[in-house]
Amino acid sequence: MRYGGVIALVITTLSAWSQECGEVVVRGPEELVAGGIWSLAAHWTALPKGKNINIRIDAPAPFTVLSIPAEGRADSGVARPVFMTSAHAKAGAYWIRVGFQGVCPWGSVNDSLHVRVLPKPRLSANIISAGKDSVNLLITNTGNVAFNCGEARIAPTEFHEYQIDRKGNTVTFSAQSAIGWDTIVVLGLAPVGRSESVAPVYEGGVPWLHWRFQTVYSGRVSQLGTVSLEKNAFSARGLLWNDRLRGSAELQQPCGRLSAGYGVLQRHVLSRAEEMSFVRIEVPFNEFTGALEWRDGQPMAGLRWNGGNLDSRVALFGGGSEQFLGMQHRVQLGHNQLNFSQYEGMTLAQYNWQKGVHRWSLHAAHIPDKLRARAPYSSFVRAHASGALGPNRWLGQSALFADANGNWNQFHLLQNDLTLGSWRFSTRGQFFSSALPSKQLRLQAEYRSSLWQWQSSGEWRQLGYLPPQLLYQHQLRLRTTRAYLQTQFRHQPSTGLWSLLGSGNMQHKRWSLRIQSALFGGWNGGARHQQNLQLIRRTAHGNLSVSAQSLQRATIGWNGSLHTSSPYKTLTGHCSDEAGNPLEGVEISTQGKSVISDLNGTFSFAHLEGPDALLKIHAASLPFATQPILGYEQHQFLEQRKQHCTLGFYRTLGVRGTITLQHTQHEALSQQVDLASLELTLYHEDRSSYTTPVREDGQFALGGLPEGHYCGALAPAPQGFSYAPISIDIREGRPSTLNITLIELSQNIPFQAL
Repeated sequence: MRYGGVIALVITTLSAWSQECGEVVVRGPEELVAGGIWSLAAHWTALPKGKNINIRIDAPAPFTVLSIPAEGRADSGVARPVFMTSAHAKAGAYWIRVGFQGVCPWGSVNDSLHVRVLPKPRLSANIISAGKDSVNLLITNTGNVAFNCGEARIAPTEFHEYQIDRKGNTVTFSAQSAIGWDTIVVLGLAPVGRSESVAPVYEGGVPWLHWRFQTVYSGRVSQLGTVSLEKNAFSARGLLWNDRLRGSAELQQPCGRLSAGYGVLQRHVLSRAEEMSFVRIEVPFNEFTGALEWRDGQPMAGLRWNGGNLDSRVALFGGGSEQFLGMQHRVQLGHNQLNFSQYEGMTLAQYNWQKGVHRWSLHAAHIPDKLRARAPYSSFVRAHASGALGPNRWLGQSALFADANGNWNQFHLLQNDLTLGSWRFSTRGQFFSSALPSKQLRLQAEYRSSLWQWQSSGEWRQLGYLPPQLLYQHQLRLRTTRAYLQTQFRHQPSTGLWSLLGSGNMQHKRWSLRIQSALFGGWNGGARHQQNLQLIRRTAHGNLSVSAQSLQRATIGWNGSLHTSSPYKTLTGHCSDEAGNPLEGVEISTQGKSVISDLNGTFSFAHLEGPDALLKIHAASLPFATQPILGYEQHQFLEQRKQHCTLGFYRTLGVRGTITLQHTQHEALSQQVDLASLELTLYHEDRSSYTTPVREDGQFALGGLPEGHYCGALAPAPQGFSYAPISIDIREGRPSTLNITLIELSQNIPFQAL
């Protein structure tokens, strides 16, 4: 009984002390996104007065405390700590504790918040090199969960390089994760030499149905199927990946166009892309085009007017009380271009100015807080300037990005390129101020010849207050008409990780052999080795492929077509210069078909109609300073079922080169530009000008030029990209090459709304 009294006294005392110590209640979001900024609220009441009280926050490693604003009195108030979740924070549950020290005799008064980081599977894909039959890809895991891409398992922040088969002007690969996420990525490629004479010529007629089916064995069986149909004015596309089906169909008529399907689309240019169904009707009349559209059940009616220097679009979205009006306008006045878009209260404005070798631009966007989840980016302002001095090119750009709290982050970039003959030296410095500031410095040297290419680079980078890291990379390539070889070595001294990659592609008649070998080291388990082997056999009705990856995965694929019988004619030809040498890579079009001459200068058109054919030679495809003797359009009579012709060319002074894209560090914001929509104009010192179109692969050629100094410009100005001033000297007896790099302007990163 006396012990019971003592216990009662202790409990009473502790209860009194507890009441005197006060109370803390923590509230906040239950689910978080990786890479987001968020806040919680810690309310305190009845804290004792006259004591030194400290706030302590215990948070796991993926969370960084940015600030701890507070308001109220010593006895009651609220603190709102602001956190940043690491972009690669592992998905799962975490506890965050907020405590007040110096309140109670025995410890602190605290409360905890249970949060869960959501899975964020994400990847970026970059094309390292592309051949006629294969493509080398760099796949980087930019999310917070590991995924499988082929046989490789790629953890967050890691990357993997491998070779994949090329099918036409696209390359397709898939990725899956353990959480049930899977995706299919399709990348566009530059066209390669093609001629219907290389493949069997089918007297049966025009192919109208193509299909592909592939089965993969790697622990489980996966199927990939694609079907494409194009006959008369009707076309359709379908894709099946396991249980997921996407596709579209289109009917084109002189009176308009009708299309419908299901896939990844944007409701408008300022909205995020989502999976949805759609039906669209377009009717042209004079300079106007009217459109009716339903996307995911939401209607849209629009009208477009294209009149000279002004291109305007107005659209009405939704119905009832959820209607909103959207618009897009583009104005081109000399060297000035202004673009303006507004949808749902979201606004994007772009101004570009370019004259000669000088260019500057200013872009701004306003995204209201309530609409941030619907937009691909937040509010931002960015400026860009570029120029050149002889062989030296420079560019600088700065940007401000708004986060979910209304704070603005900075991004600054300065780059310099020096070209001396076959050598190129690049320096790039970058700074990004966020909750975890990042700094980067990259030095690169490159040498190119007709067959060889060597490249070495060194990169220094630092994230936040973490120790700096160094990365070295060396690469050597050899390309011939029938073989392609590449080797690459990467080393990161701070972690000890290294990799040695080698790949090759060889062709003989209808057979193709592709080999890839990789050696990785630096892990505790030592080095590991991986090999890929693929064999392709081209047949009269399609291609059969068999591949094996480290003897753990096998793939069997078939790609075929159906044909309709018809009495069409076949035209073969040969391209040669004045000396009789064959010309490879000449693109020729007629009757809606396009071919490219092969290594021997030969080409072939099958399934031609009528008594003659008008051959159109694409100037951008011709070799350096080469022009057709009889002009770029030549008539050929089709008097027989099979006919042959010869196209003659002569060489002049000129210039040729390539336009390439260089993306920034933030892959999720990567943009694309349609290179085939651009034109390059060179201005001679005597004020004469010469213009040539740019091919889809970025290549161009311009012949018949007089000697002298030239400056140049691209039109229209590539949206979202900048380039150094264009300048070149063209002299007799000196081959002239002009390479232009379009550098992507920075975009904002997503932030989680508080």
